[in-house]
Amino acid sequence: MNPDPRTGGLGLRVPPDQFEWQMKYLKKNYYETVSLTDVMDHFEKGKHLPDRPIVITFDDGYKDNYEFAYPIMKKYGFTGTVFVVTQSIGNTNFFDVEKKLQPVNKMMDWHELRELDKAGFTIGSHTVDHPHLAEVSPETARYEIEESKRVLEHGLKKPVEVFCYPYGSHNDQVAELVKQAGYRAAVTTRLGLDDLGCNPYKIPRVRITGRYSNEKFIEQLHKY
Repeated sequence: MNPDPRTGGLGLRVPPDQFEWQMKYLKKNYYETVSLTDVMDHFEKGKHLPDRPIVITFDDGYKDNYEFAYPIMKKYGFTGTVFVVTQSIGNTNFFDVEKKLQPVNKMMDWHELRELDKAGFTIGSHTVDHPHLAEVSPETARYEIEESKRVLEHGLKKPVEVFCYPYGSHNDQVAELVKQAGYRAAVTTRLGLDDLGCNPYKIPRVRITGRYSNEKFIEQLHKY
């Protein structure tokens, strides 16, 4: 999320003014943010969820999440989940720059991640280097999954229980490695909503792009 169009396209970015409209709409319509662990506790232990629960996720750990999204969400009493590429903490988005997918952008540092954590945000893992996990060796995939968890837990001094597959790249073997590493849930890029029959290591999401009109945002919110 960034008002500067030079930071990248609108495929996975929402301008701050548009994001604020969306958060205001959610608040006005009685949506309440929950974490993925809240969702797992609901399905596994019967934990109560609000009438209109929603999980808001951000991938990679861009600094603009902290600079723009965080203040807006705080204003409306919302929290979110940020999936972090550990090698990029306090650095830049080398994983996208190397593949020429995005221009250079700054990533959050430990101070910013810890502040989000204290504010009730969930910090999840998005691997060490952001590879296509289904295309690397099982040994490499295991390292990416386990080492990112270790780094985040060391830096945050708390368990890290949720994971996000870079590029949505996964298969049954990769999902099993995530489970073995001790995560409780993992999200994909498959479109849809979670339900009782969903594999907790293959949770779908609803994508919101910067190209969506307000009407399109509302349509996506209710589509599934």
